[in-house]
Order: sequence, then structure tokens, then C-alpha cells
Amino acid sequence: MRTLLLLLIALPVLAMAHNKSDVVTMYNGDRITGEIQGMSNGDLKINPRYSPAINLDLQHIAKIESDYNYEILTADNQRLYGNISGTEKNGELQLTSIDTAQVVPLLGITEIRPVEESFADRLQYTLGANFTFEPDLLTYKLEGTLTYANRKGQYAARANYLQSTTRTYDEANNKLVEGDASIAGLVSLENEVWTDLKGQRFRSLSAQYDYNDQLNNFGRVSLGAGIGRYWLDNPGVRFATSIGLQGVSEKTLVGESGGKFTPFCLDTGPDSTCDNESLEKDTLYSAEAFVTGSLIMYSLTDMDMDLNVLGSLYPSLTENDRIRAHLEASLSWEVISDLFIKLSWFSDFDSGDRNSDATVPSTTRRIDYNILLGLDWRP
Repeated sequence: MRTLLLLLIALPVLAMAHNKSDVVTMYNGDRITGEIQGMSNGDLKINPRYSPAINLDLQHIAKIESDYNYEILTADNQRLYGNISGTEKNGELQLTSIDTAQVVPLLGITEIRPVEESFADRLQYTLGANFTFEPDLLTYKLEGTLTYANRKGQYAARANYLQSTTRTYDEANNKLVEGDASIAGLVSLENEVWTDLKGQRFRSLSAQYDYNDQLNNFGRVSLGAGIGRYWLDNPGVRFATSIGLQGVSEKTLVGESGGKFTPFCLDTGPDSTCDNESLEKDTLYSAEAFVTGSLIMYSLTDMDMDLNVLGSLYPSLTENDRIRAHLEASLSWEVISDLFIKLSWFSDFDSGDRNSDATVPSTTRRIDYNILLGLDWRP
């Protein structure tokens, strides 16, 4: 996870922008010259010559002109490639490729991506920090995402680390005392390959490592494959689902806890407390089906607000009556360029025992959830 986050931080140094000669004309007559870096969630991002990158609401844009090539996704699920220019009529975009030329309404566009030549220019990333601070609970979460897109599909990487510490008040010493921390983490990689010309259907390959000691998950590796479809891809809303199968290898705690287990620990000396031998863990192998749905909603007004919901269901194919579920939702507001305040919910559910010797849910949990407030940086 540390390597991935370092890569995310280094991306601004790696990226090379094209010449800042693109022109965006607003309905009020303003002309902004710079580098168009793309459009998503109703905002067109342009980096002027004289200032940092800014976001422009699509509804206020009259014309866009550029000599560079772009990939454009439309509300009727067309995936188009070519350079763009304005027409005599405001609110329209002329897209010209080697094979054809056509006019596209600006408000009928859901996404614009530059078709860059270098690998670094095709990368998009976000970094986030979330936290909650209560008298008896301290929780923080760090996360990052990385996306690489081309004409055939996209690759996505994601990493997060969450730690919660309970605190009790010591009346004798008049202070708060911190208990043992509970930790959850995730690293995932996913590849979507379009299987039709419109990019409406796709097949996917995924690999994931996750950890949650509250649910007796001391390290789970999942490898899966599936198929999916974008059912809605309109200005303001995007909804997709996927189904598939995956193989799972996971470590669970066997018997009663007799000590403390510290994950992600690098101390391997003779006095290390990274892995207490009194915690006996068992590795189990299983197969699961999965059903996943994702919903993105965003405003096309001056109030930049995004809603993201991701839900997954994992019924086991090899363990009777076991089902897992994951749900996360976030609501974001852009406070300044590229910086968002985010309110988020994360929850995981596991219905059953791992085997007859594993710690039963009565001594762990069936559900674990967190409500967090934080910041996202989306350059």
C-alpha cells in the first residue's frame, strides 16, 4: 500500500501536459485558453496559462475548441474519438476524426478524456484522508485511487487503511486511556475491457487483498472474473452492475484470543509483538459468486455535489449459509478547486463461521461499519 501511495503522490511530476492552446468560450463571453484535462461529473477541467487548473460547469459553456484528440462518451452510450471544435450554434461540439465528422450537444456529453500518447498522461488519481473524533472512539482512514484508461478499457487500483481506537476515562488518573486498535485495510486491482463499440458492456478481472480483525479476517486474497454493463450513463447519473465468480484464500483466528496480533508490522526481532504465537490462525480456501452495483450522481449546477454508492454481495458456493456483503457511500462537496469535503459510510457484513474451530461471531462481529468525515484531493 505504501508503494502505491508514493506512486500516487509522484504522478504530478511524471505527467507531461500538451500545449496550452485549447479555448473554452462561456455563454457570458469569457474566453479561457489553456489545456483541457478532461470532463467528468458535469465539470470541465482546464489548466490556463496564467493560473492553476479550474473547473467550469458544463451548463455555462458555449463552445470548446482544441487541436488535440479526445475520447467522448455521450448520453446515448456512444464512444467517440477525434478532435473537437465549436459550431456556429452555441451549446454544440463538432467532433472530427479520420473517418467521420458529427455534431454533439454539449449537455449530451457525460465524459471527455484526452487521448494522450504517454502512459503518465492517461493516469488519473485521487488522495483522501477521513476521520472521526469522539470522546470514546478515534478513527482515521487514508485512501488513494489510480485509474488508467485507453480505447479498449480501463485499469483501476485502490488502497485504503483504517484504524479505530477505543478510549476510556480513567477517573483515578483523570485522563483518557487508549485501548487496542482495530485495523482494516484493502488493496484492489481491477481491469475492465469493453466488449462492444459503445463501451456499454465489459468483462472484468480483479485481484484484492483485504483485512478486518473485527470480522475475524486476518488477511483475505480474492481473484475473480465477471461481466458487467452500464445501464445508465447520462449527464448527472451513471449506474453499472457486474456479476462473476472468485476464488478466496483467507486467514482466520482459531479458538480464543490469547494475545494481541498486530498487522502490517515490520518489527521482526526477537522481542517483536507483530505476531503473538498464542493467536493460532488457519488458512481456508473457498469459492464465491459476486454481484456488484455502483451508482454515481452529480449535479449539473453551480453547486458541485457528488454522490457515490458501491455495494457488493458475495454468496459462498462452498460454505453452507455463508454470505458476505460490502456497502460504501459518500457525499462530496467541492470547497475549492480539486479539494472536496466528503461524508462517507463504510460497512462490511459476514454471516457465518469459517469452520467448526474458528472464533464464532459471538466473540467477533458479524458487521463492522464506520461513519467518517474527511477531505479528498482530485487533481
